[in-house]
Amino acid sequence: MTGDEVRDQAQSGGGVGLCDENLALHRSAIQSRITFQGLATRPFEGLSWDYFLADVELEARAARIGMRDTTIASYCDTIQLLPAAAIVRLDAALSVYFLPPEPESEAHVDYLLRPLDAATAKRMRQRRHAVHAMQAVAQQQEEARKKAAAPDEELKSQYWPCPHAALSTEPDDFLLWIKDQTPDTWHVIVDSWDHNSDDRDSVIEWIFEQPNCDLGTAAQYFFIAALGLANEEPAQLSSGYRRKWHLMKRVADNWQRGHYLRNELQPSVQPSDVQYYDELVARREASGRPLPWTVPGPKLRRFGGRQANSAYFYEDCQLRLGFTAWKQQREQLGCGGDFPRCCQE
Repeated sequence: MTGDEVRDQAQSGGGVGLCDENLALHRSAIQSRITFQGLATRPFEGLSWDYFLADVELEARAARIGMRDTTIASYCDTIQLLPAAAIVRLDAALSVYFLPPEPESEAHVDYLLRPLDAATAKRMRQRRHAVHAMQAVAQQQEEARKKAAAPDEELKSQYWPCPHAALSTEPDDFLLWIKDQTPDTWHVIVDSWDHNSDDRDSVIEWIFEQPNCDLGTAAQYFFIAALGLANEEPAQLSSGYRRKWHLMKRVADNWQRGHYLRNELQPSVQPSDVQYYDELVARREASGRPLPWTVPGPKLRRFGGRQANSAYFYEDCQLRLGFTAWKQQREQLGCGGDFPRCCQE
């Protein structure tokens, strides 16, 4: 249907059976639906919304209303200006494009399309069929994904209680283990480090003395530690936090002198945490109390772009072989042959 045809219908449709009060309610309902969806985590997602917003834009062109942009406010302002016939069509579209393919829904769709011209009704029905076809394909894909994932889900019930997947994090064992690991695994450990515990700090102290420790790993620790320690005086800290303060300074000194030769990994520190540190540096320098270390400024910081690739993960001070690695090695580890008795041996 062309813009001129829609405009002609809108001009000839008058109030299309709606009193002013009902028309206002329909406008408000459409605006509320757009606002609610526009503020969602994934706004206007899916073919149904693609079709509906395209209809709003078509109605705006037909009524010679210039939309500012495609923001929520612009759509709502446009709805406020559209003629009554356009509101009726859009109100119908909200049901036609979104209702599921059930007999009750089909009957309601028939009712809503009855007052519309044949071309508009046909277009909406075609779009409704396209939406349902796409949903059916998506459902088939999801069912196939679940079917493919089912064996892994069953295996995970064996993975979590498996003693062979858990590794010791006793300080001496942990330090001995970490020395045989890769820089990527060091990064995984540092990324999930408990900054409020000090009984394993010898592990990360060793990591940060290694030249092949990745710069992204060092920066990850430094900026997180700086949140609570950079503005503190070490003499006023407890022995545990004083040790962490000195480690933070040592990492900064190593960074500044180019000790870390590897730069492949991307730190996961939040931009706001980095901003806090930079603002603290500026405040301390402005007050004549510069920090007792220096790291490269924002314009000089360059980090790698990839994520760490490790067979292990570390969380809540628990070290485990990752599920994928465990699955590949489970037979050699003696897992799964007689579950759960294999986990009790």
